[in-house]
This record gives sequence, C-alpha cells and structure tokens, in this order.
Amino acid sequence: MLTAGRARLSRRGFLMTATALIASACARPTERPAQAVPAPGAAEQQPELQAFTIEARSMLSDTLATLQTFEVLQAFRVSTAADSSPRQPSQLVWDPPTGAEWDEATHVTRGLRGRADQLFHAVTADNFSPTLWRDQRRLADATHDLFDLADALGAYRDRVELLPPGDASAALGLLDKAWAQWDVAAARWGISRAEPIGCAS
Repeated sequence: MLTAGRARLSRRGFLMTATALIASACARPTERPAQAVPAPGAAEQQPELQAFTIEARSMLSDTLATLQTFEVLQAFRVSTAADSSPRQPSQLVWDPPTGAEWDEATHVTRGLRGRADQLFHAVTADNFSPTLWRDQRRLADATHDLFDLADALGAYRDRVELLPPGDASAALGLLDKAWAQWDVAAARWGISRAEPIGCAS
C-alpha cells in the first residue's frame, strides 16, 4: 500500500509539473525591442555603422524565408515521390510552395550576392571617423559570411532545378550546407532562427 501511495503521488507530481511546464511554454512572450540584440562589436552604438547592421539583418531575414521555402519544396518532393527512402509510412502529402513564394525565393537567391557586395563596399568606404576602424573592420569581415551564404543558396537553387522528378534527395546536402551557412552568418550579426513555442490562443 505504501508503494502504491508513492506511485500515485509520483504520478500526481509528474502531472502537476508537466502542466506547469506547458503553461509557462505557452505564456505569451513579452515584446522585446528590435534593437535589443547586440550587433558585432560596439557598432550598435555607432550611428555611422548602425545602418549596416540593419541592412545585414534584413538580408538574413529574407534569406531565412527563402530557406523555409526550400524546405517546403523538399518536403513536397519527398511526400509525392513514387519511391523515397526519407519518406515515413504515415507522412502526409505536402503542398508545394506557391508560385509567388518560389519567385520570391529565387529573387532573394539571385540578388543576395549583389546586396552583400554593395554592403561590403559601403562598410569599407573611407569616409568614417578613424576611431571606428575596429568596428568597421569587424563589420566588413562579417559581411564576407553573406557572400558564402549567397553561394550556398545559389548552389542549392541551381541543383534542385536540374533534378528529375523524385524526392530531390540529391540536393539535401546542399540545403543543409545553406542552413549551416545561415547560422554562421546570423551569429556574426547577432541574431538566430530560434523562435518561441507557438500555442493556441
């Protein structure tokens, strides 16, 4: 009887703990100001360089949406392939990206290197105070990661376009590489793809 009583208390304690965890996970997160994330170095405090951080984060936001579109395409290809080893027996069929989503992903992919090049030339211009040279150099170095990200996106986009019908598994390695490069570049500019748990209202 003592053992059974302990088991009941243990289950009750587990349920209470689980309920508390779910409630805290579903609590609406407080809004944080857009500038709360620190930029590389002290550039966030320098008005002359702050615009570069904003532009780089905008590029990374566009690229994140593009990678999510690529993920939807991969899921669609896997779920509709006649024979696909990555597909699970109970997996549902995914819808493909819409035409507008795919066009936007292609536009971002094709334009990212040019945008990164413009940012790099703006960051490395000579018309800044000599006291900012460390932050200026740090931002220029971080901009180089955007070049690598542009190349990784383009490699996946070009590869998947040439693949025959099927699950597109031959392009998965390139997609993983693009995601990894996004993480590297985003870390340099003080952001991440982490999101709070979504809960029903």
